[in-house]
Amino acid sequence: MNEVLARATLERVTRLGVREFCVCPGSRNAPWVQLLAGDTPRSHAYYFFEERSAAFFALGRIRATGRPVAVVTTSGTAAAELLPAAVEAHYSGLPLVLMTADRPRRFRGSGSPQTAEQVGLFGLYCANALDLETDDGRWPEAITAPLHVNVSFEEPTLASATSTHPAPPPFAGSKNPLVIVGGLAPGERAAVREFLLDYGAPAYIEAPSGLRERDDLSAVRVRVGDGIIDRAARAGYEIDGVLRIGSVPTHRVWRDLEDRLQTLPVYSVSRLGFPGIARPSETRAGHVGALLAGVPRAHGRRRFDALLRADADAAARLDAALDAEPHSEPGMVRELSAALPAGARLFVGNSLPVREWDLAAAAEDRGIEVLATRGVNGIDGQVSTFLGLCDPDRPNWALIGDLTALYDMAGPWVLPQLTVPRVDLVIMNNAGGLIFERMYSEREFQNHHAVSFEGLAALWGLQYVRAEAVQPSWRNAPADGRSRLIELRPDAASTQRFWRRYLA
Repeated sequence: MNEVLARATLERVTRLGVREFCVCPGSRNAPWVQLLAGDTPRSHAYYFFEERSAAFFALGRIRATGRPVAVVTTSGTAAAELLPAAVEAHYSGLPLVLMTADRPRRFRGSGSPQTAEQVGLFGLYCANALDLETDDGRWPEAITAPLHVNVSFEEPTLASATSTHPAPPPFAGSKNPLVIVGGLAPGERAAVREFLLDYGAPAYIEAPSGLRERDDLSAVRVRVGDGIIDRAARAGYEIDGVLRIGSVPTHRVWRDLEDRLQTLPVYSVSRLGFPGIARPSETRAGHVGALLAGVPRAHGRRRFDALLRADADAAARLDAALDAEPHSEPGMVRELSAALPAGARLFVGNSLPVREWDLAAAAEDRGIEVLATRGVNGIDGQVSTFLGLCDPDRPNWALIGDLTALYDMAGPWVLPQLTVPRVDLVIMNNAGGLIFERMYSEREFQNHHAVSFEGLAALWGLQYVRAEAVQPSWRNAPADGRSRLIELRPDAASTQRFWRRYLA
């Protein structure tokens, strides 16, 4: 269905004169990316990792060729990055075509990952706008001004997520719940901690909660989220409901609730009213501490010691893979977590670093506060966000990916205006967006590059460190007191071996 819709919309814009496509690959717009991979006699594709530049490049091509040019993006903030070029195209009378992939319409308003309200996103700057789930829109006869084509692609693994199964039973009937704790505000953490200790259910606790490393939660904490549902069943704890506390979780198990786990009842408690998933669930919004008092307790709760033992075995296998491959990306993340100074504030960027931190970071409680931007899961503005949240009274560190750093190269401009003594910006440079490596065979998805960040460090007066291994000495401030840009270069072969060991 996705391929048919993607092909139909590409054929439509081609008939309207589009011959060039500026493609920003992502998972949501994969149906378009795969069809455009490799030039055809009727079209040519340019590839970008950053949408704002792609859209302005398209304006240049329109001026050079006199033809409409299309920009092809994934969903969420990627689509929003096109607004500046749309404004320019509107006032210049240029036929810019904005082709934005969207999640299915049922996700709108849910707050589910990478879901934004894209219809009408460009307002009067795209008077011609189509919102499609099938190729049934009223297309213009010619493109003489900006045109927005927003296409809702179905989830790749689902035929119809809302109709294949009946609505799940209410959460109140859960006997063996799993708790997933996402990001929490500092004022919410004490109440959530007390609840977890009292509730008596296993909990997967993500780092932005501020509770992941708490020693007193070891009696309920599940360290390895991958395979938790099946592992719990084998241990005699058949999970029959999910209680989410805090922001929408990062871990894959949350996405699985839209797919193979869609019969599990879900009960969400958070400051915001977003359910985070598009299928039926229960959501309570407000003061988290007060709301937890009203959470239905599990009836006939069973002890889950066997599950914790199984989790300890899974954690041992994970640690063995990390020990064997210290130069892999997850191995470097674990080493960095141990090298951070106690009490540091760490900002973890999207998309891979935040997942790898939860997977591999050391579990010792050293007072490290982990923060992340998880509203729409975009990679834009991450350096600037990190600098804006720096605390003058503690060490400030960030761990971001290479494409994320390139997205926000202007961010360090503000550094001389800050009162913080120094910052440490760690860039995991794996030479592209390798989060897609295991998902798509087309190299276009990975945005391969040979960029070094030494020049960026010199531009902003940062001490530059390039390393193939984490150094424990980084815990100490540089002798000259300057802020640092640390470029970590993981070994690609080691990373592949790690995942083979871990997922075996």
